[in-house]
Amino acid sequence: MKLFCRILLSLALLSAVSACRSPKKVLTELDKQQVKDSILTELPSGPEFVPLGTNFEDKVMLAGYSLSKTQVKPGDGVALTLYWKSLAKVDGDFKIFVHLDSSKARKTFDHYAVGGLYPTANWNPGEIVKDELPIQLDANFPAGPAKVWVGFFDARAWKDEKKNVRLAVKDVGKARTDKQDRLLVAAFLVGDVEEKKLTVRKTATPVTVDGKLDEAGWKQAMADMGAFYTTDGKPLPLTEKVEAGMMWDDTSLYLAYQVADADLKTPYTARDSTLWSGGKAGSADVMEFFFDPDGDGLDYLEFQVSPAGVVFDARFTSYREPAWKTASQFNMDVQVKAVADGSLNDSTPDKGYTVEVAIPWKDLPGLGAAPAEGRKFTTNFFRLSNSGTWAAVWSPVGNDFHDLTLAGTVTFGQ
Repeated sequence: MKLFCRILLSLALLSAVSACRSPKKVLTELDKQQVKDSILTELPSGPEFVPLGTNFEDKVMLAGYSLSKTQVKPGDGVALTLYWKSLAKVDGDFKIFVHLDSSKARKTFDHYAVGGLYPTANWNPGEIVKDELPIQLDANFPAGPAKVWVGFFDARAWKDEKKNVRLAVKDVGKARTDKQDRLLVAAFLVGDVEEKKLTVRKTATPVTVDGKLDEAGWKQAMADMGAFYTTDGKPLPLTEKVEAGMMWDDTSLYLAYQVADADLKTPYTARDSTLWSGGKAGSADVMEFFFDPDGDGLDYLEFQVSPAGVVFDARFTSYREPAWKTASQFNMDVQVKAVADGSLNDSTPDKGYTVEVAIPWKDLPGLGAAPAEGRKFTTNFFRLSNSGTWAAVWSPVGNDFHDLTLAGTVTFGQ
């Protein structure tokens, strides 16, 4: 909050600049000092700085960023700081664009660096430009996940010819881009959705994978994990309650699911079938688990179990790469038991299903052995249903389940 207020104060001094569509050409002594203070010789250190290393046409590198908070209420604000490194002189009137996207709205923050005082054409190769930007949300901004995309566009080409000319992303670094040369920098939650942080308890009692969930630790593990939401962060109907839990010991990671579902359907019997589709999206029941051991969006696991106990497991080296048919050639030596409270694939009413899973540490990407206590990793849980609310999620990320930028943070404890 202190950072956000400081940025607002500094920009208040530049209110005339901020209101202009063009960069300020004649700088006051105060302006010059503002620019000087924003040119760095080295990148910051500390946990608030997130390195990226994204190359835009060998002209500019987005070295990293910081975000003041990851949960914001409508009408509130968050401070984003971008650290640009100039690689070569940029010809043309390239402006920085910032798109804040939710599932239902987009808010733009197009600007020249340092409050309009330091346009890209003035940057000198080798210098680092600290670009502070307050992102203020409207009072009616939709609740749920919001994603920050950035890049460069030629403001003159757009103004004069309505041509959308952008600097192309040459090397995405540790972030990811889309087909419009927008770089996904950061994300945060809007509204009252709780930020998901979980300590996974170590079990001293052996877990029998029988789908009964009668071990003493499961009740507490499910309480620790807390509520599931719709993909846009709304509460689930009581009739669609979803519970999940995690425990661990020196040999395995254990997962448990308990799902309320009045109509159980899954047509699949073979491993690595498209359990999520049933022929079309949203027409089959399945639980999904995503696991990223170091939270960088690289080398992560997607694991699914249907109410019939059929497994889909896939290992991705980066965002949705390789394609799922190749990624699913990765198979783990898992134990799975699903128990349906009802009957599958008929018209009689059902109550739901439970699933119990043991995944050996030796098979998990990026680990190979039990983690040290205190280690953190990124994970998310989903339930897909053929009826009612199509998807439920532990940490809302929108409709892209592979987007791990807002997935939960899990710590291994005692």
